[in-house]
Amino acid sequence: MMKQDSRVNVSVCLRPAAWGLLALACAGPALSGRPLSSDDAATADPGSCQLEGWGEKVGSSRALVLAPACGIVEGLEIDVDYTHPHPRDEIRGESGFAVKWAPKSWGLLTSAGQINFGLKAGVGFERPSDSGWRRNGQGLLGLATLVVNEDFALHANLGPHQDRASGLTGTALNLALVWVPSPMGLLFAEVQSNDRRSVFGGTQRTMGGLWWVTPDKLGLSLTVGQQAGSSQMQWTLGFGWYGLTAWEASP
Repeated sequence: MMKQDSRVNVSVCLRPAAWGLLALACAGPALSGRPLSSDDAATADPGSCQLEGWGEKVGSSRALVLAPACGIVEGLEIDVDYTHPHPRDEIRGESGFAVKWAPKSWGLLTSAGQINFGLKAGVGFERPSDSGWRRNGQGLLGLATLVVNEDFALHANLGPHQDRASGLTGTALNLALVWVPSPMGLLFAEVQSNDRRSVFGGTQRTMGGLWWVTPDKLGLSLTVGQQAGSSQMQWTLGFGWYGLTAWEASP
């Protein structure tokens, strides 16, 4: 989620089209979430919300995703997402719900920088063309963010994810490096992997960036990635609208 060094989606979490639940995603080195799929160990401020949206394209398949998130209390955030795929022959829609817990008391100051920790639990749903909504998986991620300095941050996610259709459980590992060369934007590179490639797909490598139209408020993002064993590229183009006040938090 977008946050001031304290965003994600995603986002990992599990992308709606692949891991789908926990990858919902910041302005600043601790960024994660959109445009990343890896998540950071931080939450939105209480009463503060954000809205992220993007389009995905892989070959002839496309999808539109909306992913709002809100900080509920200090250290607790709620994320949801909805995916509208095209074509819609088999699946007419997908959605996810996740809760992220990252108390500031879990942070640790080291000689390498500030390390923050968190947990994220999520569940995903799908709507087949021949039936109603049904659960399609669930997962839990341990989150870690190392803020090296104002320009660099590292994110790591690790945890199990269950596929309901096969009954199999795999372990997800996401690693991301974020570089902020200018106050007007950032660049990143990340790797998403798992130990159940026959179920969840091969290792995904992605790079991209975000440009601030309005600093810390409205951003545009572009990413390109490729899954191991595939010749097709995955492109995404999206936006993020941050710092939306939903209610006044208690002092």
